[in-house]
Amino acid sequence: MLMHFFITSKKIKITTIMLVAFCVLISFSFTEKKSPIENTRTFSLQKIKVFQQQLDSLQNLLQSNFSQKKAQQQFKKIRLAFKETEFIIEYISMQQYAFFNGANVVEMDDGYNPNAKPEGLQVVEQELFNDSVDVDRVLFLIKQLKYRALSYHLYFSEIDLKDTYIFEAAQYHLIRIEALNLVSFDSPDLRNNCAEIKNSLQAIAQVLSYYKDEKNQKEFDTLNATLQKSIQYLATKNFNTLDRLFFIKKYIQPIKQQIQAFQQINQIPALGENTVLFRSINLKSKTIYDADFLNPKFFAQDRYYLDNPMIAEIGKKLFFDKRLSADNKLSCATCHQPANAFTDKEFTAITNVDGVFQKRNTPTLLNAALQTGYFYDISALSLEAQIGHVMTNPQEFNCNYDTVLNRLKNDTQYVRLFSQAFPSYQNEIISTYTINTCIADFQRKLILLNSAFDKYIRNETAIISESTKRGFNLFMGKAQCGSCHFAPTFFGLAPPFYTNSESEVLGVTKKFDTIHPVLDDDIGRYKNIEVDDFKHSFKTSTVRNSFLTAPYFHNGGFLTLPDVLEFYNQGGGVGMGLNIPNQTLSEQKLKLTNQDKKDIISFIKALTDTSGVAKLMLNN
Repeated sequence: MLMHFFITSKKIKITTIMLVAFCVLISFSFTEKKSPIENTRTFSLQKIKVFQQQLDSLQNLLQSNFSQKKAQQQFKKIRLAFKETEFIIEYISMQQYAFFNGANVVEMDDGYNPNAKPEGLQVVEQELFNDSVDVDRVLFLIKQLKYRALSYHLYFSEIDLKDTYIFEAAQYHLIRIEALNLVSFDSPDLRNNCAEIKNSLQAIAQVLSYYKDEKNQKEFDTLNATLQKSIQYLATKNFNTLDRLFFIKKYIQPIKQQIQAFQQINQIPALGENTVLFRSINLKSKTIYDADFLNPKFFAQDRYYLDNPMIAEIGKKLFFDKRLSADNKLSCATCHQPANAFTDKEFTAITNVDGVFQKRNTPTLLNAALQTGYFYDISALSLEAQIGHVMTNPQEFNCNYDTVLNRLKNDTQYVRLFSQAFPSYQNEIISTYTINTCIADFQRKLILLNSAFDKYIRNETAIISESTKRGFNLFMGKAQCGSCHFAPTFFGLAPPFYTNSESEVLGVTKKFDTIHPVLDDDIGRYKNIEVDDFKHSFKTSTVRNSFLTAPYFHNGGFLTLPDVLEFYNQGGGVGMGLNIPNQTLSEQKLKLTNQDKKDIISFIKALTDTSGVAKLMLNN
């Protein structure tokens, strides 16, 4: 009987084990595997919590035994934690992103609020790196960030996340890395950009790994290998030793294209693939330097105007036509001369009175269409609006549209051309709208992005001087030029979305004089927007073709590129001892050597491209 009991007991145990195993198997069979979207949501929410915890640590530090050095070290951890989820936050909620990591400046996108103050990580950094830290101010900013993090956590928990958004977020963040993070744009004091980029790429690698399966193993392995190599490379570099040009060509560009291939093999559609979607950039381009990366019509007053070569032809004719001015004396080409890279080589622009000059220098029209702001004070938001300003300006054309319309309507050639270009407009074929559209469309043909540097960075040629390579690295690194002159336009057109043109307060002097500098009296954007932060604020002009467009700055007061570089080297007006409380340019000396300056100028020269001008000017 005892033996029988042991045998029976053993059978029961085996049966029980088998039953439990069977139940576990059934349970797994009916448990749905988490989707990449849900894994991404969980990952991002976890990282937000880590970010909050790091903020808590800084708050505790500030409230106990405050040490500026320890606070800066803890702030470094906060930024590293933020970078692990930044690419999702910025894409999913651009407005909330500004509260986390927006520029430390007054924003005007939604109108001016006199009570609004900049907030977020960039503001905290500046406070922590001041000679004297306002602890109460930093504590307030930290509490703001904690509130923003909680708000975002709740928002992201419920949002309808899509695979397309995740892949787009990754691609946009690669643009941010290339155009902003390599410069340490959002952390100019800490300059821990290599570690921060490493964290960003690790986060992207982790999120994309959720999409790995047996069908896309090859594409994922290729992408992941490049990501891991880039991370390993960054682990050995810092702000000063990073070869930015090498990193872009060796890692950023391949990662971008491999993400596109991985998205395609996963059959994840691009946003707006089956609809008309007007965006400033083309995410399918191979590099940000491709000619089709930016969409010039995005910046047009009417993005949906017809594509018709006749429109630009009429625009070219109008560009050279002096009948647009009241006294038939001036045309657009009078100041924007094709032979001079569409400038006039004068210190400041001429007027319609002989011997009298305007207050500001004539900027080039080459690539000018790739902006959202025109004139140095951004008083026009499109090329079309800019034309109207010139037409009615008493110092320029001093005319009105009624007069111009009458002149053109009495010209049979113009009537015929406009009729061909705008066949559906009937009695309004020659109008304010069609005139502005034609001239603006012609100016959009002046986009020339085929310089020696463009060809090199697009991998179309291996020929470029070592000085130019060093110059690019200095431009995007030690010299900090790229923190205002954003790649690839090198205007103030801000990455990664390229929908806003920025202005800066540099403290520009009347002329190049580092011994007895005198602040130029032009108040810039303050004339249009009476906000103290905009006193002496001017739109950031392009560096492209600037080797040909001396003299420089809004007042034409600087004759050479070496003079301009030395002005920046000194820290702008404040760095030279002027009292400009709202200067946005860092007053810190750059400590550029003579060789550094030569290399930067070599890079600037390599951005010259006027190759298409002669063809555009045929028959003129």
